[in-house]
Amino acid sequence: MGFYIPQDKLPNLKLYKYSSEDHSTISRLVLKPWWNWFVQLFPRSMAPNVITLLGLVFIICNLFSVFYYDPYLNQDSPRWCYFFYAFGLFMYQTFDGCDGCHARNTGQSGPLGELFDHSIDAINTTLGSIVFCSVLQTGYSKLFLLTQFASVTNFYMSTWEEYHTHTLFLSTFSGPVEGILMIIGMFAIIGVFGPGIFQYKLLAVNNSWVVFDVDVKTAASLLGLGSLYFNIAQAFGNVARYYRRSKDSVAASKAIDMAYQGLIPFFSYYTSIAMLVTVFPDYLYQFGLPLSLSIGLSIAFAVGRIILAHLTIQSFPMVHLPMIVPVVQLVTTKFCVDVYGYDLFDVVYSSAWLGFGVTLGIHGSFINEIIYEITTYLDIYALSIKHKKA
Repeated sequence: MGFYIPQDKLPNLKLYKYSSEDHSTISRLVLKPWWNWFVQLFPRSMAPNVITLLGLVFIICNLFSVFYYDPYLNQDSPRWCYFFYAFGLFMYQTFDGCDGCHARNTGQSGPLGELFDHSIDAINTTLGSIVFCSVLQTGYSKLFLLTQFASVTNFYMSTWEEYHTHTLFLSTFSGPVEGILMIIGMFAIIGVFGPGIFQYKLLAVNNSWVVFDVDVKTAASLLGLGSLYFNIAQAFGNVARYYRRSKDSVAASKAIDMAYQGLIPFFSYYTSIAMLVTVFPDYLYQFGLPLSLSIGLSIAFAVGRIILAHLTIQSFPMVHLPMIVPVVQLVTTKFCVDVYGYDLFDVVYSSAWLGFGVTLGIHGSFINEIIYEITTYLDIYALSIKHKKA
């Protein structure tokens, strides 16, 4: 094949060396001891990638519960659902932390494991945001789209940061640790007090100059946007510091500018999504599910290619085929409705689900090829241990 991994880049897989910096106090003092104990429950014959996949199963179970009790993300669910969501998310985090521990314990650490882990995490950013929006009762609205944007932006920025610094950073406040724990806590609180808690007023100002109030839902949204800003600033800072330490001032400035260009595809893509839902709001309000899944798969594809480029020492990928889907949808919908006079609802319905199918097919072919290429070259299996190590 060699479409995503040129043959001359395959030997770079053997140069792989995992590097991370953990500045999270909660991660070091609480979660890692918990993971090191919990990982002992897995048999040593189990492949680490299986643990990664099993973690995703908890999120899928959460998602099925949402689709059954709250398919439009705007209704109350039974109280037990919120505890179930909290448990599922906590177990996902636990399995995500244990797969690396298990890989090191069994001598199975390698580039496929990192790629597998990031690919599953990329899918979870969208699936988890759907569950979160059900709890928040946003419906398929602009707030729903903003929530998914915040989730995938965090992950894209983290991957972009790792590509340039060759190190996975966990800051003092990071999405995979503190962010997830905060969401777990929120789910549990709603399980106790009920979703009506979102209507509670935290602040109300009413005078001759200004009138506004802040409820729990607004506060949660503002907190999420604040953490997004913090994580973006951290990623920018870490990339800039890396190049300033390793190059002279002129070369560092040029390298930083080149690195920033890697963000153009992501924000251009979201600009096209904003244009699509502005011109044809039905893509969001009527068919938000296929739209969000298409977005999630497109970002997962882009993130997967960035990690692959990092592992095989390729140039940063700037063109991602699934990212043209919103533009194609916008043009074809406009053409079909204005020129041929087709019914708008029927065109958007077909286009939204077709866009999901196209992005699913492209991402699926990408996953299939890279697993085949990496396992064949390294002589390993993806979901079982081929060469056991003492």
